[in-house]
Amino acid sequence: MSKPSSIFLCSSCGNEFPKWSGQCPACKNWNTLSEIKLQNTSSPTSTTSLKSTTPSSALKTTAKSTLPSQIGELDRVLGPGLTQGGVYLLAGEPGIGKSTLLTQLTLALTSATQNTITYVCSEENAAQVATRINRLQKTSHHPDRISLLETSNVEAILKHLNTHPSTTLIVDSIQSVASDTLSTTAGSISQIRSASNLLIHFAKSTGTPTILVGHVTKSGQLAGPKLLEHMVDVVLQLEGDRHHDLRLLRGVKNRFGPTDETGLFQMTSSGLIEVKNPGSLFLSDQSATAPGSAKTLVMEGTRPLLVEIQALTVPTELAIPRRVAQGIPVPKLQLICAVLTKHLNLKLNSYDVFVNVTVGLRLTDPAADLSLALAIISSYKNLSLPINSLALGELGLLGEIRPIAYLDKRLKEAKNLGYQPLDPKINNLKKLSATLFSSSTKPQKPQASA
Repeated sequence: MSKPSSIFLCSSCGNEFPKWSGQCPACKNWNTLSEIKLQNTSSPTSTTSLKSTTPSSALKTTAKSTLPSQIGELDRVLGPGLTQGGVYLLAGEPGIGKSTLLTQLTLALTSATQNTITYVCSEENAAQVATRINRLQKTSHHPDRISLLETSNVEAILKHLNTHPSTTLIVDSIQSVASDTLSTTAGSISQIRSASNLLIHFAKSTGTPTILVGHVTKSGQLAGPKLLEHMVDVVLQLEGDRHHDLRLLRGVKNRFGPTDETGLFQMTSSGLIEVKNPGSLFLSDQSATAPGSAKTLVMEGTRPLLVEIQALTVPTELAIPRRVAQGIPVPKLQLICAVLTKHLNLKLNSYDVFVNVTVGLRLTDPAADLSLALAIISSYKNLSLPINSLALGELGLLGEIRPIAYLDKRLKEAKNLGYQPLDPKINNLKKLSATLFSSSTKPQKPQASA
């Protein structure tokens, strides 16, 4: 039976169908099926001979197959470094610093080792990448080891690599690379899947570490088929607020190392700088603790970070008071306000509550619940928390303070920073509030200062 000359691909979910229909049978979206003509191409594995190996011999082969990236925070997330034949997907919002990080990685590899890098410039031209390389250069490197390949055709990339082998391949980006075997434009689901499949097969067969740059959608999800995340070995997410200089590199998936580590960088005019002491970044410039300010230690991977949470309560005449949060999920803020209203009898139904986490950090650690609640109480009563104090704990709906994970690491970091945590024996929010603040629930007027 002859193979069909064309298929119909859904632009929403990426499923293939032999015939057209108005509604996609898989995702139920309308008018998303488009015809794609197939071309007769030989399979890349048709002439490849199979080989088998034993676990012991495989371990001996991969014992020296890792390549340190020469960037400490990147190695923290990757684990051993770049693995031979590994395929890495780096995703992030536009302008967050993906190309900057890869340019610094290129410079670090060529300056410290005998590596040769092939940098595929599918979105930019070679002159733009060369300008960035010249701007970010800090130490002497070997420009003859960097090959800038200005093309968006995946077959041309593979042809060049067959004649000019490199130890590392960087493709910026996978959404702008297309294959001749498909008639669709670059960036479509079929093109991303086809181009990624060819590049992954090349990386596995030659042992070349390959880094692919991926785009994200408006919701922050990786653009393209979900299959792409399953095909690659490592998925890295570069996050941060464009209005702040903090950048966080997270390992969403890692077949070669941990997924609970986070790399911290600071965006400057000279590129991304590793953050060695992150504690000072997340605190405001005020030396004394002001009402509405509380400090806590959150876990980013296996590293505790000192963070300041600021709260502001303002009387309102609105029927439904506002709950505005930056860096904290709004449902979490609403839950904390409900607990304070129920168990501490705070009249928050007539107050707008605004909460902010310094430096644009997004908190999901439940250990920040207690500091968030104390910051709101402090602003409501216009009373400051004790200086050099930390609040660690998760709040329950009954007002109890629950134990948290990694408490020993948090307390050790707090001691090293010179902060004394609040009494861990108090396991009730009402008792803790009575110890720290006045028993009166009415807000106190601010004292005038000369």
